[in-house]
Amino acid sequence: MKRILILILLTIVLLLAACAAPALPSQSPSATIPATPAVVEVPTGESTSAQTPDADRPITLTVLYTNDEHGWFMGKEEGQGAANMMGLWQEKFGYDPADSRFIALSGGDNWTGPAASTWFKGESMVQVMNAMGYDASAVGNHEFDFGLDMLKARTEQADFPYLAANMRNKSNGQIPTELGVRPYTILDAGGVKVGVIGLANVGTPKVTNPAHVSGFDFEPYVETLQEVVPQARADGAEIILVASHLCNEELGYVAPKVKDLGITLFGGGHCHQTLERMAGGAVLLASGSYLQNYAWATISYDPTSQQAQALDYGVTPNIGGQADATVAAIAQKWQQEADASLSEPIGYLAKTIPQRSQAMQALITETWLLGYPNADVAITNLGGMRDDLPAGPVTMASIISVMPFDNVLIDVKLTGAQLKEIIAGQEGRAAVGGMHREGARWILNNGEILDKETVYHVLVNDFMYAGGDHYDKLAEYDPDAYNTSIDWRQPVVDWIITQDSTPGQPLDEAVAELGSQE
Repeated sequence: MKRILILILLTIVLLLAACAAPALPSQSPSATIPATPAVVEVPTGESTSAQTPDADRPITLTVLYTNDEHGWFMGKEEGQGAANMMGLWQEKFGYDPADSRFIALSGGDNWTGPAASTWFKGESMVQVMNAMGYDASAVGNHEFDFGLDMLKARTEQADFPYLAANMRNKSNGQIPTELGVRPYTILDAGGVKVGVIGLANVGTPKVTNPAHVSGFDFEPYVETLQEVVPQARADGAEIILVASHLCNEELGYVAPKVKDLGITLFGGGHCHQTLERMAGGAVLLASGSYLQNYAWATISYDPTSQQAQALDYGVTPNIGGQADATVAAIAQKWQQEADASLSEPIGYLAKTIPQRSQAMQALITETWLLGYPNADVAITNLGGMRDDLPAGPVTMASIISVMPFDNVLIDVKLTGAQLKEIIAGQEGRAAVGGMHREGARWILNNGEILDKETVYHVLVNDFMYAGGDHYDKLAEYDPDAYNTSIDWRQPVVDWIITQDSTPGQPLDEAVAELGSQE
C-alpha cells in the first residue's frame, strides 16, 4: 500500500513539471501561419516580386511613362536629364529596373533632337533608355527620320521592344517584324502577365519623310485594338496597357470606343501635351516632352477576381532628382563625344535666336538662296526648327539641335499661282525666303511682284517634297523636281562661317539684314 502511495505522488509531481515546461513548436501541417511573415533577404538586384506569401493577395504594379523624349537625355534645363529622372523614380517609388513590379514605357519619338542624340542617329538615347530599364516603346513618327536601316539598328540595340500593332506592310498586311517592330509584348510583372500593345500615329506618313514609310499602312486605332487585344489575351495577358503615339484628343476618342476590351491604361504622345485623366474606364497619361516630366500610375490586380484597377496616377515634373550615377555616366560619355566632334565655334551670337522666330526663318531660308542662287524662293516647314540657337558660340552641335533631320534641298518649279496656293494652304506654318508680303501681293527680293503665270525655282527640303506636313502638291505640280543633293544645313553653316563673326562683332546684325539684299 505504501508503495502505491509513493507511485501516485511521483506521478502527480511529473504532471506538475510537464505543465510548467515551455510548449514545443508544432510539426503539424495544419499549424497556424504567423500574422507577420518572416522577412526574406533577397540578394541585391534580385526582384522580390515572386516572394509574396499569399498567391491570392492583390498585386500592386507601378507604371512609369514618358513620351517624345527626342534625345534630351542631358535635359533641356540643368537638372532635367535622364539621370535626374531615374533618381526621382528611385526616390519616390523605390524604382529598380530588376524589379518586375515596375513597368517603364515610352510613347515614342525617342531620339531626334540635340546633337548628342541626332549626330549618333539615336544610338546614344537607346543606350540611356536601356540603362533606365524601359520595357517597351511605341513607334513614333520620328523613329523613321534616319531611314529603315537605322530603325532596324536601333531596335536591335534596344533591350526593349518597339511596338506598333497598326503598322502593316503594304505587300502582305503583316507587322514589319523584319525591322524589329512588334504588335505587343507580354511582360511578367510581379507574377502577373501584362500585355503592352503599341500604336503608331495614323498620320505618320505626313510627319516623317514619307519616302521612308511608303511601304507601310497605318491602320485605324479602334479596329486595330479590337483585333489585337484578344490576341494578347489569348497569349496570356491578364492586364492590358497601351503605349501609343497618339495626341490627347485622339486618346479621348479611342478609349471610350474600346471600353469593352478592358484596357487599364493608355499612354499617349506626339503633340507634346501632358495628360492625366480617366476615360472609358481607363487611365490616360502623357508626360509632355523632352523628359521635362514623367507620368505614372499605380495599378492593383486581384488574382481572385482577375480585375485590375488604377489606385492613383499623375504627371510629375522632372525637378529635384538626385542624378543616378550609372545613367549620368552614360549620358556624359555621349555628350563628350558629341562635343569633341561638333563643338568648334563657327560663329558668335550676342542674343539667342528663338525657335521658329522670324530671325530663324530668315537665317535658314535666305542662306539657302545664297548657297544655291539658281533658286528664286525658298520655303521650309516650321516643324523642322527644333530648338533655339543660343547666344554665344555657334557650333555644329547647336545647328544640328535646330535642324536635326537629315534632309537635302530639292529645286521645284512652280508657277506664281501654285506657289501662292501652297503657302496659303499652310496657314502660317511655312517659313518663306526670297520674297515678302506687302498687302495682298508677294514681292521678290529683287523688287519684282510675284507673277501668277511665271515659273519660279523654289527650294524645299526633301521631307516636304515627299508630302510631309501636307505639302503633297509640290510633287504633283513638279514630278521631276531636281534633287540638289545639298544637305539643308550646309548653306546655313557656310554663310555663318563667311561672316567671320567674333564676340566683339557678332552675327546678330548680319542675320537681321538677311533678305533685304536686292
